[in-house]
Amino acid sequence: MAGLATADLDTAGLRHAEGRDSRWPLFGQGGPGDRAVPNAWQLMILYDLSGPDGSCRGASDDEVFGVLGRWGAAAGWLECRKLAVVRELIRRRPGERNAGAATDSGLPWEWDDRLAREIALELRVSVPAAQKLEWAAWALEARLPGIGEALDQGLIDASRARMVIEETDVLREPDELAAAEELILAGLGKCRTWMDLLRLVQRAVVTVDPDGAARRREQEEKENARVRFWRETAGTCALLGKGLPTDEALRAHANVEQRAQQYRAAGVKRGIEVLRVAAYLDLINGVPVADRVARFQAEDAAGNGDAAQPGAGSGTPNRGKPGAADPADAEPGRPEAGDADGYLAGVSGADGYPPDWPPGDEAPAEGPCGQDCAGGCGCRGPAPAGPGQGSRERAPAEAGGTSPGEVGGNGPGPEPGVAAEVNLTLRHIDIPFLTAAGQARWPGEARSMGVLDPALARRLAEAAARHPGSRFCLTITDQEGRAIGHGCGQPRKHREPRGPRKPSGPGKPRTPREPREPRGQDRPGKGPPGGPAAPPSSGGTPAFTLTPGGDAGPPGGFGSWILRFPGQGRELTVDLHPVPTGECGHQYESARHDAGRLLRHLVNVRDGQCGFPACSRHARETDLEHARPFDHGGRTCGCNCWSASRSCHQVKQSAGWDVTEVRPGYHQWTTPSGRSYTQEPWEYPG
Repeated sequence: MAGLATADLDTAGLRHAEGRDSRWPLFGQGGPGDRAVPNAWQLMILYDLSGPDGSCRGASDDEVFGVLGRWGAAAGWLECRKLAVVRELIRRRPGERNAGAATDSGLPWEWDDRLAREIALELRVSVPAAQKLEWAAWALEARLPGIGEALDQGLIDASRARMVIEETDVLREPDELAAAEELILAGLGKCRTWMDLLRLVQRAVVTVDPDGAARRREQEEKENARVRFWRETAGTCALLGKGLPTDEALRAHANVEQRAQQYRAAGVKRGIEVLRVAAYLDLINGVPVADRVARFQAEDAAGNGDAAQPGAGSGTPNRGKPGAADPADAEPGRPEAGDADGYLAGVSGADGYPPDWPPGDEAPAEGPCGQDCAGGCGCRGPAPAGPGQGSRERAPAEAGGTSPGEVGGNGPGPEPGVAAEVNLTLRHIDIPFLTAAGQARWPGEARSMGVLDPALARRLAEAAARHPGSRFCLTITDQEGRAIGHGCGQPRKHREPRGPRKPSGPGKPRTPREPREPRGQDRPGKGPPGGPAAPPSSGGTPAFTLTPGGDAGPPGGFGSWILRFPGQGRELTVDLHPVPTGECGHQYESARHDAGRLLRHLVNVRDGQCGFPACSRHARETDLEHARPFDHGGRTCGCNCWSASRSCHQVKQSAGWDVTEVRPGYHQWTTPSGRSYTQEPWEYPG
């Protein structure tokens, strides 16, 4: 297909008096515009015809669809231009080990691994996403030039090209790769959907290397099987198993289907997908059939059954045809073509995860990072598992999880307690204190799943409060949601005045001391921002309460407070230390290179995540780095220290990179190209 010549689509003298542009017929089905290879001139014509609002005045439906198809093809052409610029950067930053080695196209076999960080900063994506972009740019010229040409001509879009790159990445021999690419290009014209192309690519890979396909499958099952968890857009959660043994996964899928049919046979009136979800979770959590059926029946009796019916009360339009069959009756395990496009689209979505997931890019740092708080706020890892629970990578409340028998979390009766790590804040929060107290409806946030709606945040906080293994912290934030005070809850000790001791030998008995006057409100000090602590929630429901303690608290901090749990006699003492955000009082400065545990913990609370703008590694899984090196006069203090993942720490120390802490918590990075980017302290949600 050839591109349109300038004369074919000249903008001069082609409009009729009635306003219809005479270029429109060129974009009818089979016309030269409908078949044109994308180029810069065509983009101008498309914009001229469709208009800034996409109104396409004077065009027939056929012609509008022709323009739509060309806009779609132009997206791939634009992606090619971006990848070409990335390839130029790769040429300019060859790897040090093989600086002279290059492919037939002139690309180096290896390039500077720090280049991805500069790309991530400029494009505002994660480092893993930038690395995938680099690999796509390199592969489409060095490994799959035919696929690169198809992308340039608009035969496939960028997301499909990336899928081909990833599916063929397992082929190492050049002759096998070339044979697979030939098969893919030969069948490309027959692929109408994402799944058509995916099957074509997979068949090509297995056809050219059948022994390797079996070997890779067995290796994946042994070494890379894993389960992932994340938050979905609606606030629900997703569990994904990867690298599963095929026979066992098929058997598990059959068991889920069998359990779902048991619920249907018991008279549960729900869509089949709802029943499959319940079956999936119940089999994992060990919930008997009778318990789940009773839960459904209780929901129906409470008038909630209609909400679970497919489409009932939902504002989501029907994506299928009128009267379409239940999606559950579709081919098992096969997503709709449109869903697959969105599921695998984008520079970092092709592995089935959200674009910037998982956060970070290296193994967590080891060692405690906080004060002597028994791991409060997660500074020593996850909370210990409670009775009958196995170890968890993350605590359930942080992950938004539920306990065994509690699937869905909205059945009859109180939910069981869950061991968790909970951070409450008084303004903008991980789980807002006023939300937990029932006095506000601010959202919460769990680092492993994202934003929590207020009802779920409160329910998770209350479930954590019922478990003795949970740990609670309290964070004070300013008007912008930046942490300025933090304390980890400690069991409150009630001390009674001592009486006279019995003499243990010769001599007089000691005179008992007079009990001390309580300190705190009788002495000048600071209280938490936002006014007095919230009273119990209305309606008679027990709530979290926060009251002044009997101590002035840490110097420069926000006093000592008592956190009481809903419906319990349990109490925690929380001493609120100042967090070095914006300004620093140097209370916890160390004369040595290594910071104390309390300073490290407060810096992690302030930063929230790695101080590199394109890295989302949780702060508690990072190193504590000096902006100005310690051996060059840098202080080991909150005004010079920040949280850095191990790889970002190494990049900062490499040639051409520089980090300046312009004020406590605000870090300005300067890259080898001379561009600057600033990372600010973590903003707690509200």
